[in-house]
Formats: sequence, C-alpha cells, structure tokens
Amino acid sequence: MRAEIDRQLIARVSRLGEVLDRQDASDPHLDLLEVFDGRHLRIIGRVSDVFHRATDWEIVAPTRVLRVTWDDGNVSEYAWEPLRRACMCAYCHGEGAYKGEVNEDTTFTDEQTTLKEVFPVGRYGLTPSWGDGHDTGIYTFKMLRRASGLE
Repeated sequence: MRAEIDRQLIARVSRLGEVLDRQDASDPHLDLLEVFDGRHLRIIGRVSDVFHRATDWEIVAPTRVLRVTWDDGNVSEYAWEPLRRACMCAYCHGEGAYKGEVNEDTTFTDEQTTLKEVFPVGRYGLTPSWGDGHDTGIYTFKMLRRASGLE
C-alpha cells in the first residue's frame, strides 16, 4: 500500500511540474520537492497554494491601523482594536474546553491595542506583537483578506 501511494505522489509531482510556470509571478515561490529521502515525499498540491499573500505591511501609528499590501495590488487597512479582538490564539479565543479570555464585552487597555511589530508566519500569515507583549495570534492571509472584503 505504501509503495503504491509513493508512486502516486511521484506521478502527481511530475504532472504538477507541467502546470507551473516559474516565470509567472504567482508560481516561483512553490517548492515542488521539499523533502525526498526515498521513502518520504512532501509535495504541494495543485490547489493548496491558490490564495493571495501579503507582499508588504506597515504599522501606521498616527491612525492606529495596520496597512497590508497584497500580491494582487489591493491594499487593506485594519484598525488595531478590532484586530486585537479577532486574535485566534488559545488564550484569547479559547481551545478545547477552555473558553478564552476575549469576547465582545472585553475592555482592552491602550497598551493591549498598541501594535508594536508584525512578523510573517511561514507563507500563510502574520503575527502581531502588541504593547502588552501578547504575540501568539496568527492571522492567516485568508482571514485578513476575508475581513477586508477581498474574499
């Protein structure tokens, strides 16, 4: 069974190589064979990379917004307090039986909603670092685009 699955994966990688254009701006970041040791093959499927990515972001302190520029030229702005309230980390949003500490009634301090830095997370999202040191939330590009009405 394992050998058959490996043969299917190798065939899929070959076909995937035929549909990618390394000169196309949306394709060069794809790594078709990230790991190959004879037994393990990791590939990126045809549809797993079909979403937009942020190409740049800027903290605009005077207006308290995060400005994100997307690979399709769109620009989105996110106000700091709603962005902090939308944090999906286990502490804020909850996980399993743990309810989480943030809800619609939560009152934030100015420090909790002051955006200090923003870091990329892989090829799929951003993590903000807030004034109170909170930095465990991952905001996926898909989530950010949907929040700005682009998806």
